[in-house]
Amino acid sequence: MLARARNRLTYWTERSFVRGAQYRLLLIAALIGLISILGGVAVLAAGTGFESASEAVWWAFLRLTDPGYLGDDVGAVNRTISTILTVLGYVVFLGALVAVMTQWLDARMERLEQGLTPVARDGHVLVLGLTNRTHAIVREVLLSEGRVRRFLRRHGTRDLHIVVMAEDVNATVAQDLRDAVGDVWDEEKVTLRSGTPLRVEHLSRVDSLNAAVIIVPGSEFEEGGVGRMDSRTVKTLLSLKGDAAASGGPTAESAEASSSERDSTSRGPSAGHGTGPMASRLPLVVAEIFDARKMSIARKAYRGPLEIVASDAIVSRLLAQNVRHPGLSHVYHEILTHEGGCEIYVREHPELDGLPFDALGGAFPESVVLGVVRRGEGGYVPHLNPAPDFRVASPDRFVHLATSYSGAVYAGRLPEQSWPRGRPGTSKFAGVERRILVLGWNHKVPALLREFATYRDERFSIRVLSRIPPSRRVRNLERHSVNASTMSIDHVEGDIAEIADLLAVKPEEHDAVLLVGSDRVQGDEESDARTILAWLLLNELGQPEGSTQTIVELLDPENVRLVDTSRGEVIISPLILSHMLAHVALRPELGAVFQELFTAGGAEITFRPLEAYAIEAAAGGTVAFAEVQRAAHAAGEIALGLRTGPRAEDLFLNPPSESRYPTGRHVQVVTMVTFV
Repeated sequence: MLARARNRLTYWTERSFVRGAQYRLLLIAALIGLISILGGVAVLAAGTGFESASEAVWWAFLRLTDPGYLGDDVGAVNRTISTILTVLGYVVFLGALVAVMTQWLDARMERLEQGLTPVARDGHVLVLGLTNRTHAIVREVLLSEGRVRRFLRRHGTRDLHIVVMAEDVNATVAQDLRDAVGDVWDEEKVTLRSGTPLRVEHLSRVDSLNAAVIIVPGSEFEEGGVGRMDSRTVKTLLSLKGDAAASGGPTAESAEASSSERDSTSRGPSAGHGTGPMASRLPLVVAEIFDARKMSIARKAYRGPLEIVASDAIVSRLLAQNVRHPGLSHVYHEILTHEGGCEIYVREHPELDGLPFDALGGAFPESVVLGVVRRGEGGYVPHLNPAPDFRVASPDRFVHLATSYSGAVYAGRLPEQSWPRGRPGTSKFAGVERRILVLGWNHKVPALLREFATYRDERFSIRVLSRIPPSRRVRNLERHSVNASTMSIDHVEGDIAEIADLLAVKPEEHDAVLLVGSDRVQGDEESDARTILAWLLLNELGQPEGSTQTIVELLDPENVRLVDTSRGEVIISPLILSHMLAHVALRPELGAVFQELFTAGGAEITFRPLEAYAIEAAAGGTVAFAEVQRAAHAAGEIALGLRTGPRAEDLFLNPPSESRYPTGRHVQVVTMVTFV
């Protein structure tokens, strides 16, 4: 019976201690009170100088809590009891109290570092996931000052704030993100929170309903592969809709309708229930999908405002276009990153309503107008490099290639002499045959081969070297419905990091070699290590410089400095995709523009020799860029700039109209064309 009573007391004490700091403090207070009573009773019975029990207990409490009273006592008994109480005071009152408070502060700091405190903000940018895209997304948003200001103004808020949700947040994770973002990091503008977007209560923790925009980045290295990543993205979209339902928010259909109406009629915040400006609708979501075939499923999961970036279609398009137009990676790098001079901007010009597009040549002296984006029933519809009879209709948004938003400005008047605009011709690549060697295998290769199959006037002979068994690759291509009627595909099993296997596929006999990053390893560092090793082995083979085009896909921007770009072109796919996700989030119309530029069909960017245009050179053998623009306009194209050599430094996009360039055979025009 005594043992059971002791166990019961021990269990009760344990449960009280684990319930929190307040219960521990109550137990310590009770223990201090008990010691004070026992000390008071003892000194009242055996000591001297006390007239009542309350006076004796108070005397004991003072000795227990303050050792300074120890020297005031008279008599051996009083001093002995006072000494015992003082020692107990050090142990119980001071020691236990400090221990409890220290432990409570440590637990509180650890909880704060874990990012479990709910966020309460309006109009913030929410990034759901910490992947190899996240740091670039945060950096792009922080760098886009002008675009961010306009974004905040549209959403009725003044201060930019980015909330990043990660599975596990700690000091190391925060420091890694801070280091990756670099010198633009601002502690006051970025908040990290723990959680998973698959749980509604975690979405409430980051105040998802009051976000201005939600970005859902992907990752090639998710456990289970990119198929599982797409499943998580779809589940995230369903969870966002569930969060709105659980919070008493609008239905998806009403959210979509209110979003469309607000976008077409107003630039201010929408009104609605709740305290946040975004409370009357589901926020805009920009999500990355690895398999373009799942875009329709994603749209059904979230019927609010949604922009989808299909990474396999976009990257495969970039790679395929780079094979067809060597040097195009330099154009992509300038347009799609902050490290270059020009970017794509959209801007309204209502004063040009009703004018034909061919009358606008030369009306924008500091930018190149690529076309317009028009609002349709299903979203934004791009009209890039439109036909000569195309007319602008307000509120069309003009698509500019410019160094800044302020540079995309109308001159205020049309030029006195309009530029005649012709219609584009047929592709110059009709009947061309190319031999392509693909080193490696990832989820984008089927989309890449499918992209090659869309060029029906061209022939491709493709050889693929990978450790993946050929039978698995063939089944994968069949699932992706790759039409091999315009190409032959030869699957070779081998290791791209083994020089014997590279020699067996004879890289020197191919027109182009593509090294694709593997998504079957542990992370982007290991993937890039294998890719760079294969690239070095290719150089060791000693093939003549310039005989074979080499294109390297890297998954970590830090590794680009390890590759000699003079001996090959580099595409950093996560950086490009991060730029798209960030800028579509800030300006949704850009999603349609990127979709047009970087998926099959429609307008494409190419190079044409300057001598292909009817341009008369000046006495010094030079030509002004304005003359190049006029000649390209007459050919049904849009001149974006000039390229005077193979290096990135030789590329000049949107140069001043009056700037002059030599007319040698090596000079090429960077042009946008839509082949009929």
